[in-house]
Amino acid sequence: MNRPINLRQVTVRLNDEDAADLQARVDRGEFASLEEGVAAELAELNYRRAVDIVGGSDKLEALLDDLESEAIDLDECVDGQAFLSEMLADLEARAKAAGE
Repeated sequence: MNRPINLRQVTVRLNDEDAADLQARVDRGEFASLEEGVAAELAELNYRRAVDIVGGSDKLEALLDDLESEAIDLDECVDGQAFLSEMLADLEARAKAAGE
């Protein structure tokens, strides 16, 4: 879990079904490459996690709008302890699942 990540190259393993689906999407022109497809899917995953953290897509969009307009104070909106505890639990679960 504490190993540094080489940001120049990361290997992602997909099951056969997911790999075939991603390749089909590239072949249809949805993505220019497999790398672009994986990046897009990771961005979507991050969005869904953010939706879960804030309690729904409407709340996330409102938060993003407020952040963009700089109309809110983050100290009033985010419980840092709860957020970091949730992040730590998620990272520990991922490490355990990866056998680290």
